[in-house]
Amino acid sequence: MFVFNEKYVSKKEGYYYSCPWIEHGLVFFEYKLAMCCNSGHENGGNTIVRNNYTGQRINWERIFKVKDTYRKFHKKGKINVNCINCPYLTEEKWEGEKYINNLYISHWTQCNSKCIYCYSAQNPNEFISDKTYNVFNTIREMYEKNILRPGGLISFGGGEPTLLNEFEDLINYFLDNYFWGIRVHTSGIKYSPALARAINEIRGYVVVSVDSGSRETFKKIKQVDAYDKVRDTIRKYALQTNYLGRFLISAKFIIIPGINDTIEEIENWMKANYDAGLYTTVIDIEENWYLKNRGNVPPHIFKLIEYARKRSKQLHTNFELYERVQNLINDKVAEKKNKLLK
Repeated sequence: MFVFNEKYVSKKEGYYYSCPWIEHGLVFFEYKLAMCCNSGHENGGNTIVRNNYTGQRINWERIFKVKDTYRKFHKKGKINVNCINCPYLTEEKWEGEKYINNLYISHWTQCNSKCIYCYSAQNPNEFISDKTYNVFNTIREMYEKNILRPGGLISFGGGEPTLLNEFEDLINYFLDNYFWGIRVHTSGIKYSPALARAINEIRGYVVVSVDSGSRETFKKIKQVDAYDKVRDTIRKYALQTNYLGRFLISAKFIIIPGINDTIEEIENWMKANYDAGLYTTVIDIEENWYLKNRGNVPPHIFKLIEYARKRSKQLHTNFELYERVQNLINDKVAEKKNKLLK
């Protein structure tokens, strides 16, 4: 479905609104191929290029024909309704060449924890299957045919990446062929030698969602008793890399109101990160709560975010806010401006 909006018509010659994923992206989902995985914005939704995909040989001519169709609409200012308000939608002089350099691998749901906020927790019977398909040969074909090129983002989603039977081979293949920008979100329960290599070579970024500052809270959120194991994995990654590599390991804290939204949890979490030698602090907020409460956020949530920011500054660590948290802050700023204008 396409909609037309005048603000998406570029006034610059040769420029048009598009995004790096529609232009040069591909996503492996459990049962489909898509151009992107972004669905957190107001009109969020994936741009599908093939349904009922389970690892079959890909017709690249067809994939790029679909992308060309999107380009033609975009040049006229017609934007897919799922793309409106997406943060990746930008006005640029896109070159339109046929290649992929943004790859998102998210075709499985198996995990070694049972996080209460995970999408699989909403319908567990749908995600208990061990079935998945292999992507290594497809990715090798893409690279050998010059369809897949370095320079973009290689990211893993889905369930727990380190449980994939191809995970070590995939990471090492990317590293052996000079890819960088490899981003992996992991539970941290299973240590990965390939990830350690990616960090040490300053080509991989690893995010471990600890979400707690205590073993008890961790068990309540993850529904597995693995807090000490996760902390050992984080410490091991940090100890086996160089100074710069430590900036590429993050322990993320997803604020879950009613469960871990206390200063004590934040403080203990940050202290453990610092003691492990991590130099990056990442704050997020639980998605379902965010969607239901974005317009009515309790003041103490903002106090938690501000506390984490100040403590990060005191500890001389990088401070990152994921998109949902930044949206909440932007909403608050906009609200204050509107009150001043009245």
